[in-house]
Amino acid sequence: GFALGVYARPNSEPSQISPPSTMDPSRPLLGRGAFLSSSAHAAAAIILIAFLLLTLLRLPLSPSISIYTPAPLASTPHHHLQHQDHEDQEQEDASSCDLSSPLDCADPRLFHLMMRSAIDAFPAVHFARFGRPVPGDPPSASCDMAWRARTNASASASPTATTKDYRRFAIARDPHTCAYSVTSIGDYHSGPNARKPRPGASNATAAPPPPPLSRSQFAAATYLSYHGGGDRCKLMPHYMRSLLCALAEARYLNRTLVLDLSLCLAASYTAAGMPEEGKRLAFYFDIDHLRSSVVNIIEERQFWEDWDRWGAQGQLGLRLIEDTRVAATKFSKAKDTLIVRKFGDVEPGNYWYHVCEGEAERVLPPPRHAIRLAPSLMSIVDDIILSMQQDFDSVHVGGSVEDLIQRIEDGVDVGRQVYIAGEGINTVSMEVLKAKYNNLRYLDEFQRLWRKDSKWFLEMKRLNGGVPVKFDGYMRELVDREVFLKGKKKVEVLR
Repeated sequence: GFALGVYARPNSEPSQISPPSTMDPSRPLLGRGAFLSSSAHAAAAIILIAFLLLTLLRLPLSPSISIYTPAPLASTPHHHLQHQDHEDQEQEDASSCDLSSPLDCADPRLFHLMMRSAIDAFPAVHFARFGRPVPGDPPSASCDMAWRARTNASASASPTATTKDYRRFAIARDPHTCAYSVTSIGDYHSGPNARKPRPGASNATAAPPPPPLSRSQFAAATYLSYHGGGDRCKLMPHYMRSLLCALAEARYLNRTLVLDLSLCLAASYTAAGMPEEGKRLAFYFDIDHLRSSVVNIIEERQFWEDWDRWGAQGQLGLRLIEDTRVAATKFSKAKDTLIVRKFGDVEPGNYWYHVCEGEAERVLPPPRHAIRLAPSLMSIVDDIILSMQQDFDSVHVGGSVEDLIQRIEDGVDVGRQVYIAGEGINTVSMEVLKAKYNNLRYLDEFQRLWRKDSKWFLEMKRLNGGVPVKFDGYMRELVDREVFLKGKKKVEVLR
């Protein structure tokens, strides 16, 4: 139990109950008559004092009496009192703390804790603003929060540009006090509940097919189609040159581009060393950005289904052009619903990019600015950059490993972290280099970002209708080159 003591404040009003030691036995008592003899007086006084003491000891404390407890002395077991109070508070909190209940992600205290945790966890990131947290999955143990931020690397390219991310925060609650703590923060785009949904977005495994167009809707637009050609299964620089030409002409003519969004990957990018069909352009590049920044694009298969329904009977006009030397300026005012450029079977005269050469070159500049990596690949790039120093140098290898070693020794500051990119990089050669320079990094060190339990793998499987997608050679090349371009000091090692 507690030992209670009654203390008087200095210079305060007298307490309602005066300690016995302050009583003056010479004062007359209530109801007292004539003075007694000295002996009788002493005896009476002793009896009276004893009676008062016994009465006081049995007197109950009234709730209206204020007891002042001064600061404890060194010998006072104050820590015991605090511990007892803390235990009582924990018992009181535990009775109202249901750990299985959903987290209150809107709690300002939790919001501030998540912000501080993010700032501490990512010192190389400059946060612009945070979104309000929302329940994660499971809602009893996580909250998702979005933010806009920039890194030092991105700031050098565009000081005002920011990128959006949304992460899942694992939240723990103390079983006694219900106090919050952040136990972990997920990887890039791990908190989808905090993502602002795009108009018409779907959570289905694969995107649903677009609804069929009515005749009036289909006829309201005009179209440009490239048919045939020898660009399939070529190296990606060749394919991209032809694709940019088609985009440029469709933009110049202000027509929707009819495009096969599947592609054949060249043998040099595949593990089997054979061309591989069944790839999707969206695996590599941001199709939505192309549509919004250059020209509208319609899937080839969908277009021909609609054409068979509304245009094949001659109801809509079609113009066929079989000579790639006919410049777009010659038919820019054509009123036909569809213009088809038909390419022959003889290479190299049947490559799409020939359309943009000669007379047409001045009016068909390639829209290179519109080519962005697919968001799934950019997430890998961002994670690699975040795992490195704020400022790092980069080297792109186009020659032999011996050329690389010489260039590192001659021109790279070995005191800084260096990212090595290029098709000549392999684990054996890099481990030899890292034995001498321990600050070197290269792509294969980050394989966890595309293994089967990664966000990239799951997102690609969703885009591909539930069928897994391999991280192929062209994806490697795109990611490798993008990280190289983010380096502060960039060095090309050529043959």
